[in-house]
Amino acid sequence: MRASLRRPARRLSRLLALGAAVAVILGAPVRAVHGDGPPPLQATIFFQNPPSNLTYSPTTPITIVLQLKNMSGAPVITTAGFGGDVFRRLFFTTPTGGTVTNTAEALIHKDSQPSFCFSRQRVLQTPTAIPVAPVQVLATTYATQFVLPDARQFYPLTASGRYTVNARIPLQTFTASDPTAVISDCDQFPDQQVVNVAATTGRQSFTVISNSLEFVLSRFVSSGFLSPLVNDSACATPPCQAFSFGQVVPVKLQLLSAAGAPIGTATATLSVFQLAGSSPAVPPTMLGAGAANPGNQFRFDPTSSQYIFNLNTRVLARGVWRLDVQISDGSTQSVQIGLQ
Repeated sequence: MRASLRRPARRLSRLLALGAAVAVILGAPVRAVHGDGPPPLQATIFFQNPPSNLTYSPTTPITIVLQLKNMSGAPVITTAGFGGDVFRRLFFTTPTGGTVTNTAEALIHKDSQPSFCFSRQRVLQTPTAIPVAPVQVLATTYATQFVLPDARQFYPLTASGRYTVNARIPLQTFTASDPTAVISDCDQFPDQQVVNVAATTGRQSFTVISNSLEFVLSRFVSSGFLSPLVNDSACATPPCQAFSFGQVVPVKLQLLSAAGAPIGTATATLSVFQLAGSSPAVPPTMLGAGAANPGNQFRFDPTSSQYIFNLNTRVLARGVWRLDVQISDGSTQSVQIGLQ
């Protein structure tokens, strides 16, 4: 009777051990030895061809480049296939403080099952087989780059407003001199090195965390600033346009849907920031000329499908000013002007 009770217990312990091993290879390490000091790899992300104000419209691809580099000064032993989909390890913080990740991550890694070493030099490994994976050695000079053409293809980035993003990449490393971590005498893998993904010594767990980037998602496509203003991108050294001090300057722009239809339901507000020149006698607050612009807010003209604000430059001063238009979706459009 006692023997029959012990057998199910042994089976249960083996199943638990195998389950723990599977969890390791799936990216949820158990009993992981956390690495001392910084990870051996460095991750860096940056935008490719970003908009000048880092505001992405619905039609502008959010292209993110992820670079990985071995900074340890020595080869790094890890599991084969590392780096194959690290671009999916981006984490986006939403305007409301939530987190957006790649929801297909679990499905992608579900197929990454470990192999097992049942015997070493004809000695059966007990109480259970050793979960193993092929070795990948990242050379001292290891450096690679991944380009995500448009983050929206992999991440549900739908809310408008300001985001932050960074990469958080799990990394398992193994000590070559530890025979329980790096195995070269497994009978099932003759003349081949494998790593023990459940090793309690000689295995270290890291999370490689990149720098963070900020950007804004707008639900509108902006026309840019319309005449008489000239957008900063039109010249090498903004401001691209100068006006006479005291002149009333019409500030105009259009907001369109992704299909190109004019949008007139947004709210747009103007603020100013002085970049050069003498300060005005009184800090400018009310910027509008006439009753058509109460509270520095643009009016929408349904005839031209334009947002219009008549800027009274008399409340400013001679010099260089940046005009910032805050849109109700959290985006900002900016342009520099000179006053002379």
